[in-house]
Amino acid sequence: MIDQTLDSALEAGIRPFVTGTPWRALIGKISQVPFWGLLLLTAGCASTTLFQSNFDSTPINQPPAHAQAVGTATVEGSVLVAALPDTPSVRGVRFDPISSPNSPTALHCDLLQHPADGTYVFSTLLFLPSKSGGILTISFDRAPAIVSPVTKSKVAFSGGQQFMHLDFLSDSVRIDDDASTTFGKFPRDQVFIVRVTLNINASPSADIVLSGAGASGQAHRNLSSGLLPNALQFGAVRIWTVLTADNQTFYAANIVVTRKQ
Repeated sequence: MIDQTLDSALEAGIRPFVTGTPWRALIGKISQVPFWGLLLLTAGCASTTLFQSNFDSTPINQPPAHAQAVGTATVEGSVLVAALPDTPSVRGVRFDPISSPNSPTALHCDLLQHPADGTYVFSTLLFLPSKSGGILTISFDRAPAIVSPVTKSKVAFSGGQQFMHLDFLSDSVRIDDDASTTFGKFPRDQVFIVRVTLNINASPSADIVLSGAGASGQAHRNLSSGLLPNALQFGAVRIWTVLTADNQTFYAANIVVTRKQ
């Protein structure tokens, strides 16, 4: 009975966010998530969708279309549409190994609007193979009107446009390159959920939650006041790797950004 209730909650919550995706395939994969984790994929309250991926209309092994279900996507390096290894019926994007520090592998998810202050919720499914090494990074960036050239340094590549980033290490997450912020755990070879709630105001902060089969952890981050100008121009999420030490393959699917009303 409980499983049926959870499946119904998932069906209601996932369906609007996975246009064209066989969403029932995901229910079996994440039905092991505690109930609070399941709610990460639901709208929760009235909100406006600013980015929503949809890779189903793009052929396998081709770059994702520029126009997504909501918002737009651009890529650097080898970012190709692919089926998730443990859920072949679900399409996401595959990030392949880079060849040099000047050739990053990155997916830029550009929001439809840039409404400035407010509460934003980012969510995605990730899959990191056990044989992959290096670091996967998710950055929260200012609107992409100003894009700095790619350089050899990870910090320089951010171009001063990001206001927070998450590094996915071997099985835990680090915030803004600060070792003291490392938290949580996530599995390899299984889909897990990442949800980030950004409170963008005069005292910006972020709440990060990991969930899914074998994934857990929560963290709160108060953002530096010096980064407030970038945060107030929040306009993109970047999933990427740039250093040669980050040679790896990983997958992301069902990328959504909403703004609470």
